[in-house]
Amino acid sequence: MRRDGVERNHMHDPDKFAAVSDNFIYVHRALRCDLARIMAGGAGLFVQDFPRFARILAKHTELEDELFFPALEERAPGATVLTNGPHAEIEALAGELGELAAGPGAELNATVLHEGLTRLGTALEVHLAEEEEAVMPAMMEHFSARELWALDGRIMEFCSPEFMAEMLPWWFIHMNAADRVAVAGNMVVGVAPEALPMLARCIVAGLPAQDWAQLSGRVPALAGGVE
Repeated sequence: MRRDGVERNHMHDPDKFAAVSDNFIYVHRALRCDLARIMAGGAGLFVQDFPRFARILAKHTELEDELFFPALEERAPGATVLTNGPHAEIEALAGELGELAAGPGAELNATVLHEGLTRLGTALEVHLAEEEEAVMPAMMEHFSARELWALDGRIMEFCSPEFMAEMLPWWFIHMNAADRVAVAGNMVVGVAPEALPMLARCIVAGLPAQDWAQLSGRVPALAGGVE
């Protein structure tokens, strides 16, 4: 409920909202969706899919710690202080679970796995909500839309092509149709035109044909990247 309130309260400046929503709304939703799926899927799914989840979560944290939060701290000292502890805790919890996923699946203790995933899920939910309710509004308050789009455009500096080829299909699979349209529209605005074909091909690789047709029909500029 509170996250929906964040969206309603800031839609009076839709350009600013669009410039920060990928990183503070839509990635968060995908992380929640995938972790819930893994928690419900049993040991086999955990061993198969948790390592990818952990890699994407780690990159999301890296982007915040090295790109977005330092920029915000320069404008509003102390605005991100609450994130330091949660980032360290979540990193530690994900690391412990990653070790479980790397071990022999047959030896996984169901109780230990459930408790570990529950601890991670609780810590992550609290942290994501704090970012959405405090950090994202601070970004919108202290930066112009042009500056926010410029920060968003630097994300590719931190992501290898190999990571993007893994992350983009994952992201779009774990979004609903409306979120896909919003994110694809943001990409068209915030990404260099020469990068769009590669991004579009990655998205196509992860979506069923009917979902890609629906998305490309709504965002034709993205569709042009794979024609």
